[in-house]
Amino acid sequence: MKNLKRKYGLSLMTLLISFILTFPYPGLLKGTEIPPARDVVTGKAELPTIEDLTDGEVKKGDLIDKNNMDLVKQWLTPGTIEAINQGMVLIMGTNSKSNTTMPKAYLEATKRNKGKAVMDETGVAYYEKIGTPWPGGNPFPEPKSGLEVMACSKYGIGVDDFTNIGALTFVNSKGKVYKTIGMTSCQIWCNTRIYFPPLGTAPGFEDQMFRRISTLTSPIEIKGQGTFAVRYYDDAKTYDSGFNYFPAYKRTLRVSSTTWQDNIAGSDMLAGDSEGFKEPYVDWDFKLLGTKYFLIPEYDAPFTYFDKEGKLNPKLKFDVGRRWPRMGWAVFPMHVVEAIPRVKHVYGKKVLYECTAPFFTVSGQAHIMEPYDRQGKLWKFYCNHNGDFDEKWNARIPWGIFITDLQSQHTTQFWFNFHINQDLKPLQCSFKELLKLGR
Repeated sequence: MKNLKRKYGLSLMTLLISFILTFPYPGLLKGTEIPPARDVVTGKAELPTIEDLTDGEVKKGDLIDKNNMDLVKQWLTPGTIEAINQGMVLIMGTNSKSNTTMPKAYLEATKRNKGKAVMDETGVAYYEKIGTPWPGGNPFPEPKSGLEVMACSKYGIGVDDFTNIGALTFVNSKGKVYKTIGMTSCQIWCNTRIYFPPLGTAPGFEDQMFRRISTLTSPIEIKGQGTFAVRYYDDAKTYDSGFNYFPAYKRTLRVSSTTWQDNIAGSDMLAGDSEGFKEPYVDWDFKLLGTKYFLIPEYDAPFTYFDKEGKLNPKLKFDVGRRWPRMGWAVFPMHVVEAIPRVKHVYGKKVLYECTAPFFTVSGQAHIMEPYDRQGKLWKFYCNHNGDFDEKWNARIPWGIFITDLQSQHTTQFWFNFHINQDLKPLQCSFKELLKLGR
């Protein structure tokens, strides 16, 4: 009887150990159960965590550097990999829930207008028929081409206006900050308006997409220098127009076709790098390379990086001096778009890692952007800092961006306070306002 009990006990123990080994991390998805990224985009599956993707080898809070990067390498972009090799450290952060990062009115507009977007041959999005402006929301929640992905960024933005006030910080290859330039921007949409009257399209501005002013605020020798620009609804038909203003000379210069290739105040960022991709689409060809999981900076940051007084939080650590902010990174499904310039350009191409519709934010969707030089070599690495939450609008708000020249190892960080939906009118972005700010 004792032998029988012992045999029964050993069998039960073996069964229990087998069960534990089979399910070492309760709630984790096994390799064969990881859903395709497209299923998350379409709402058929939940977003897997880094624990799911690595079968428990990597967990929230773990640090990733060049010594253990192979654990997550397949979910990193080429620019992220090179940045880690140059000293960037990632903290494994918190996944966001789908459809929790944009204002409710935007989500309602997307649902209301789903399936009603049409596009002409140049990539201009319309409502039901060519010529009728898109009324708001995401025109292509499940894009099937590079142009449709980019149309979501241009015509599916989730705000009526925004302003930001901040500073460009210049960091050399040794991580030393050697220059800071103050900068402010204001952008007002004339179409796709869904929050403040006039809804849809502002009368008198039917042909315009948005109006934008960017102005330098410090140091004193460049204070007031700025740009006023208009992006047209159909930029294949009407190219961007606007002016640069130089207060020291009391001179203006009309915006030209090469303005987007100019460095912003001598930084690593071109004017066309703003929000990942700011140039007129007519100058580029776009190809959708696929949709897959990547690690990008988390939306749900554990603390404020950049406060309302314009100061960095001491809790935010940096690596290689001040070169790399040590942020949380999380899993997102991303559309990968290759952009090839049709015009003579300093870049040979850009590769854009665009957020998918369930995880849109209000600051543009190219959360990682990687330009290549004309010889086809990876040149720069652009990345958003997300994490702030605007309770009034139920929206995730950025604290800034960084862009680094991977070849020279020089970095520019742009930290700012970002404010949305202030009921601004189109004429509050004008040449007259640019001159007022400059003086």
